Amino acid sequence: MGLNIIPFNILLAGLQHRRPIEENLSSIVRNMEEEFEFSSLGIFLKVVKSDIFRLKIGRNLSHTFAKNTIFTQGDPLIEELMNFKLMDIKYPGRFMFEKEYSHLLISPIFYHEKLMGFLFLDKDENYFDVSEITKFSIFASLISLVVTTDTLNEEIELHKDIYGSNRIDNLPAFKRNAEITFSIVQRYNRYLSIAIMKLANHKNILRTFGEKKTTELMNQISALLQKDLRDSDIIGRLSNDTFAILLTETPSKNAVLTVERLDDKINKLPFMKSSSLGWGVSSKTDETESFESLLKFADEAAVECTRKRNKKIIVV
Repeated sequence: MGLNIIPFNILLAGLQHRRPIEENLSSIVRNMEEEFEFSSLGIFLKVVKSDIFRLKIGRNLSHTFAKNTIFTQGDPLIEELMNFKLMDIKYPGRFMFEKEYSHLLISPIFYHEKLMGFLFLDKDENYFDVSEITKFSIFASLISLVVTTDTLNEEIELHKDIYGSNRIDNLPAFKRNAEITFSIVQRYNRYLSIAIMKLANHKNILRTFGEKKTTELMNQISALLQKDLRDSDIIGRLSNDTFAILLTETPSKNAVLTVERLDDKINKLPFMKSSSLGWGVSSKTDETESFESLLKFADEAAVECTRKRNKKIIVV
């Protein structure tokens, strides 16, 4: 039997609106309850910043199962799901959830070869027919889209204040713009320096203040850099704890003065009482072959600076 088009169409229309992921998944599960006769159903999702998969929403499962059942990276089930293919298992099977079954379907929830979870459906008598298996795959794909959209929305919210600005580049954009600038200054033999700023204990700040407060700190640093630097300078956010600044027409001595000024201002931010900065500065010479070498030297110096703690700037 095919999908009940009208209820499914209503479901799709609802998913097009911005809602909490729990609400969207509940809508999908309610629709599945109308489409299938089953023994139990469950959606497991990967816990953010961990290798653990926990039950997000289920039907006909005990509280004990929901609370205590987890899967981790390296478990046989998770390893098999990394093939990103539907698992069609008839009794006796190598995997089981809470209930005995005659037929078990498991589908990975994924996007771009990234496993985000899985959906399972079982029945204790008879088998799912071909049309039901097709429907199950459609619902699994729909759940994948919902989870992916929610993940992307979280990323946008996390970084919109930083990457929304035309003056703060992400890593690919920074490298692209910096390479162009480097080729120009090489041709005309002009000064060029790069400064890398690393937050010494980003993970500790994250644990102490949480993601929201840590993001606020990085946004404050971002705003200060934009306000204090020239329009001709190129600013990049290379990672969670690292900024890069390409200082045009700037020899090494002047680059250090700029970094000292920035370091003094950033360290006056309230959150910096719980952290420290490490700076690495590298300047173009006649022997400099590429922008990548400048970036590499400055980054290594910044890392070394965060380790030593007795120096706030290392010039290479």
